[in-house]
Amino acid sequence: MWKLMWAISKRKFGNFLGRMTQGMHLDTKKILTWYSYILFIAPLLFWALIAMRSGASGQSMRMIIMKQPAVAIGTIIAIVDFVLGYYLLLNRQKLLINRQTYRFLMISQMIGQVFVGNLLCVILAVLGMYKAKSLKKTQDSVNPIIMTASLVSAILLFGCFMLILLLEF
Repeated sequence: MWKLMWAISKRKFGNFLGRMTQGMHLDTKKILTWYSYILFIAPLLFWALIAMRSGASGQSMRMIIMKQPAVAIGTIIAIVDFVLGYYLLLNRQKLLINRQTYRFLMISQMIGQVFVGNLLCVILAVLGMYKAKSLKKTQDSVNPIIMTASLVSAILLFGCFMLILLLEF
């Protein structure tokens, strides 16, 4: 009975994702492009917010970051996202030629972005994992450079999550 319920819910969730991606006209390339742009632009907006706050309070950006640990952790997250977004924008084609590399990136980023609360990137990563089956399986292994970049960013985001927990408790 349990296996039947699991199969039915998995099929319904897959149908939901299929309708969503079809309705929004998303494929693997568009999902990766949107994901890269969000990771690239969101940190710029965060830094603009800190600059505006700096101007309004009369403190330097450095002082704001030094005095408020939550802003410092947010800055680390923004730097990680910015670097990864820039890297993904430059290397989109390398990701789109192999299903394993694309899926690994999306899984590791989904895990890392869940920890820091970036839900838009989590949704895009889930959609990317779903659409990854449309890519060809050209090789069995994951591109080592992309794997390293993805793992390092996920580990850094997890570290930021741990720092946020330390701040709260």
